[in-house]
Amino acid sequence: MIGPDAFRAALAALDLPAEWQVEVAIRPRRRKTGIQVNPGGGVAVLIPPTAAPEQVARFVGSHRRWIAEKVESATRLAPDHAVKEFVDGEEFDLLGRRYRLQLVDASPAGTAQLPLITSDGVLSARRQRPELVRRAVIGLYQQVGLAWLHREGRQYELDGHITGLSYAVRDLGRRRWGIYEGLSKHTTTLHWAVFGLPLRLIEYVLVHEQAHATQPNGAAHGRAWKRQMYLWMPDWQHRKAELAEVGRHAWLGDHKPGVPST
Repeated sequence: MIGPDAFRAALAALDLPAEWQVEVAIRPRRRKTGIQVNPGGGVAVLIPPTAAPEQVARFVGSHRRWIAEKVESATRLAPDHAVKEFVDGEEFDLLGRRYRLQLVDASPAGTAQLPLITSDGVLSARRQRPELVRRAVIGLYQQVGLAWLHREGRQYELDGHITGLSYAVRDLGRRRWGIYEGLSKHTTTLHWAVFGLPLRLIEYVLVHEQAHATQPNGAAHGRAWKRQMYLWMPDWQHRKAELAEVGRHAWLGDHKPGVPST
């Protein structure tokens, strides 16, 4: 099998832009050469073991314009996620409202367990190490988000004739806002961070997954799925594009370690 250096040399002759950061990866199971543009704009050339360097170079050269467009888009939409410090007055968005963090030593008299949110825009959390405040706040997002999910998801269950559906809110990593798991699980799951987005985008993520739930064994984003999306949310494509922009600035749990919460 030809080594990666031979492919790198063939691609170097194309004089591709340095900012593309082109890497090669020989994939034993691939049958055809492919190109993957990663978040941030890096380009990966995926090569089957039977390919020749000159063939790969011709393939990449013929897709130069396509790569340029995808790199520009990926660079423009590169993640720039918020980082929290967990200090008094810091702002958190939850279900379309903004709250100011207030660190306290104990729960106010007659209130529920911390953390909690109030109608006047305060998110109260126990004063402790930032990592522990972070976990508590994420737990609040999960709790509030799951209650919203059960409440709002029900209308789509009824309208879409969905039965036996379960819901979950958890961390889905940094590239997924929601998933629908079919077969025996039959569960709609949203990332806890979704609930920090504008309400119209939270609704989009929910509808996206509920549309999958109407056809557990159907094509992931086939005609039936699209038909259901247009029925429930005619402007879903606009919201999808808005999510790509807004979502890259969302808070996904990042924080500055070692910052005192005093």
